[in-house]
Amino acid sequence: MAGIEGAITELKLVTKTDDKGGALPTAGEFKFHTKAPASIWTVKVTPEQVENGTYKQLEELQSDPSGWGLRPVLLNLEYYEGANVARQMAWNGFRLNSIASTNPTKKA
Repeated sequence: MAGIEGAITELKLVTKTDDKGGALPTAGEFKFHTKAPASIWTVKVTPEQVENGTYKQLEELQSDPSGWGLRPVLLNLEYYEGANVARQMAWNGFRLNSIASTNPTKKA
């Protein structure tokens, strides 16, 4: 996991189904624009994060899609990989661990 600065765009809810057509819990994803190195990552948001209000916080931090600039935010992201040998599938990507605190806590 690493704290990475970038900008959030294209935040959306994602509804998927299982192999039998049953609905899975609603998750989310967004595009994360980084500066150094300059790239755009797709970041996953878990169903638990949608339920606990993290998704709502991301909506407030999202850059204006019709604006000229990107608003920087600091997020804790983690890289993941996995595989399903039976289906001969591999997957990897980034998922949101948490929103980094922008207000440092004062020590008394």
